[in-house]
Amino acid sequence: MPYRVHSALQADLLTNRAWLRLLDAFTPEARGIADAARVLGVTTEWLFKRVRRLERAGLLTVHEIRPRTGRAVQPHRAASDTFFVPFSLVPPETVGRHNRAQHLELFGPAIGRAFQRAPFDEHGWGFVTARAPSDDVFFRIMREDGVLWVDLGEAAPVMVSGWHLLHLSPGDARELQGELRALHERYAGRAGEVPFLLGIFLADTSNVPGLEHTRDDHSDA
Repeated sequence: MPYRVHSALQADLLTNRAWLRLLDAFTPEARGIADAARVLGVTTEWLFKRVRRLERAGLLTVHEIRPRTGRAVQPHRAASDTFFVPFSLVPPETVGRHNRAQHLELFGPAIGRAFQRAPFDEHGWGFVTARAPSDDVFFRIMREDGVLWVDLGEAAPVMVSGWHLLHLSPGDARELQGELRALHERYAGRAGEVPFLLGIFLADTSNVPGLEHTRDDHSDA
């Protein structure tokens, strides 16, 4: 059974993917800080401070002390392999907002670097406004002579970016939900050499203000 957290500090750390990935380095096996630092690709000094915070929060404990020449090694282990964070401690919208903000901070610079490399390092690239079959408006990356970046084949960078407004029946929405999950699971178990950040978002916005463009508004225009 997952370990049920009881404090706001524990909940705050566990709903932050960066802290959760640090904790995962000590799951399910106990590791010394130096060993975990090698796994995470960070310095021992950088990780040491964060290990102490996880210890104070009760999420990380010293598993055993191994004697060695010089200083004894203190392997740490996560308090549990899995954790249960009740919504009474962290509302679901807060979890989503926290994670989206953190990963968008990574996604923005990553996309920016893609536009600094070929073929976008040439002049003449920009975006053109377009309309989707769903009546939503969006942007397409295009060169002034009409060449779309998606038509460049192997020369096009691997990236997907965009928010799309869809009008679906409840059945179609559930079908899309299943396909998105299956698509992620299809690739999640693969071990390649290049890290990619993937975001999947789908939500019913029928009672959420803020979308100025809807099917009814467009039909009345």
